[in-house]
Amino acid sequence: MLNSERLRSLSELSAPLLTVYLDTAPVKASQHPPVPRYLTWLKNEAKTVIRSVLSGELNLFREQLHRVEEFLEGRIPRGKGLAIFAGPATWETETLQVEIANELHWGKPALSQLHWLAAAHKPCCIVVVDHGGARFFGYWLGEMAKVKETVFEVDVSQWKKKDLGHVTRPGVRMAYGSQRDVFEHRMEAQYEQFCRETAEQANHLRENEGFEAIFLAGPERLIEPIEREFPQEVRQRVVLIRKDLGKLETHELQERLEPEIEKWECERGSALVSDLLSSKRSAVVGIDETLAQLQAGKTRSLLLAHDFDAELHQCKLCGWTDRSADPVCPVCKGERRQIKLRDALSDLALRFEAHIEVVSGEAAE
Repeated sequence: MLNSERLRSLSELSAPLLTVYLDTAPVKASQHPPVPRYLTWLKNEAKTVIRSVLSGELNLFREQLHRVEEFLEGRIPRGKGLAIFAGPATWETETLQVEIANELHWGKPALSQLHWLAAAHKPCCIVVVDHGGARFFGYWLGEMAKVKETVFEVDVSQWKKKDLGHVTRPGVRMAYGSQRDVFEHRMEAQYEQFCRETAEQANHLRENEGFEAIFLAGPERLIEPIEREFPQEVRQRVVLIRKDLGKLETHELQERLEPEIEKWECERGSALVSDLLSSKRSAVVGIDETLAQLQAGKTRSLLLAHDFDAELHQCKLCGWTDRSADPVCPVCKGERRQIKLRDALSDLALRFEAHIEVVSGEAAE
């Protein structure tokens, strides 16, 4: 699963290398061309990109392009998207389960699209519980992977026979009257402990893995007590799914839970926009003012629409970025280059320690 550590390791790959993003989403059988569309696009785009490659790196560029083409020919993609990083001593691939745009870059690792996707799709913790135990999953960018599993076992070691009669595992045979009351009280205490431990483990995963939310799925009589065990400030990040899904396999769980996650992402995006537009704190809107405040070190959070992009100009020396078409940097008089907003923001946010949020749908409108 692609995570923050993986993104960091990709950013440290040695340049120059070839970065390739390909939309490999399956198409209808009637639309299958003899050569996959992404491979045709790659060959055509390479003719454009090669014009900007330094003469001393042309052979290296062609070698890496050939490696990528050989890898793709005859290959059946397993996901909706594919990212490849190819260099003389580098070969890294990432299969993605979310839609991506075709891109081809030469030079340092081009990670803007991955960072953009990470800002648009927040990682989540999914906890599926039933009376047999709890399963913990991580979900991010369309992938769901099990992190751990706990089994709920009734501890009968301290349940004396003189109190409850004959005690066996996994069930308990009881007498009647007050003995049943004692049994039910002890069972209730065992489940309370199970709920407390499940909440503690889920919150621990949230803190360690940077999960934005916790989706808690299971029978109502189990998930509501678990929710109450979370610290007050964490409960607003807990989403209850009152469905008994304990017997489902991982792929079935993902299919059932993804609509719930998409709904939560839409609601979260709308809440972020509402907070921004109604904020009485120092909030700015618009590209020009936002870029100026960001590069002055006065912006800590950026909120953008998913499909929004713009052409900017950036100084090759000091990195100052704005929308002015002036070929000379207003700060250091250095030469400027044209750059996309998304590409610029990835680097600027990292340099000035700003957090990026990307919203789509109604929130983006």
